[in-house]
Amino acid sequence: MRLIKVKDYNEMTDMLLQYFINQVTKKSDSVLSFTTGATTKRFLTRFAEVINTGLDISNCTFLNLDEYVGKRNMPYSVHSFMHTYLYNRINIKPKNIFGLDAQASDQDEELKRYELILQRHERDIQFLGLGTNGHIGANEPGTPFDSKLFIADSCISTMEATKKLFQLKDSEVPSQMYTMGFQEIMAAKCVILAASGISKAEAVKKVVEGDISEAIPASILKKHGNFIFIIDEAAGSLLKEREVFGSYN
Repeated sequence: MRLIKVKDYNEMTDMLLQYFINQVTKKSDSVLSFTTGATTKRFLTRFAEVINTGLDISNCTFLNLDEYVGKRNMPYSVHSFMHTYLYNRINIKPKNIFGLDAQASDQDEELKRYELILQRHERDIQFLGLGTNGHIGANEPGTPFDSKLFIADSCISTMEATKKLFQLKDSEVPSQMYTMGFQEIMAAKCVILAASGISKAEAVKKVVEGDISEAIPASILKKHGNFIFIIDEAAGSLLKEREVFGSYN
């Protein structure tokens, strides 16, 4: 694990951008898999700006980690989020854009379809956000570490976060998600986890200082050979000083 501390959300965005720019620059047909949520909003809009000013992504493949079960045109859907903050903003599109279908009539077939896509497109970077309860994707606490692409029931804390982020009514909050399991997440060549804000401090502490446990889903990433964990000062506020500034392999 490489642990990187930045000052704030803006510096986190700059750091994330540099990793993605470097990846595309060194490998023009990079396969990049994104996540959504508060942590990624500014990153995606800035990434769009970089693409529009010359970063060539025309041979790249873009994917996503997960997707809510529901209507794809709802503001909370990954489809809507990615188009709002990235795809509708860029003048040149990547070679491939893949995502899960929120409205798939046959959910089992949809899982099989996306599984084949993942098998055919080895990810160079899997980008993740950290939930307040330590979840990654929709792999909530208690999800077995051998999980594979599946439909997950969201925990109350996750539903509350979605409600707040998108200003939803209780009746509008989705309760299930298609998600990559730990097996697919760990199969990426590089995994980048980002956490910003005081609300993530307890989860960050448990991931960095705690044991690898299904109770803290993101802790499994410490077994990945190329795991980069970027935190800001607020998210790292509960860590011991030596750990905040440390870099671990």
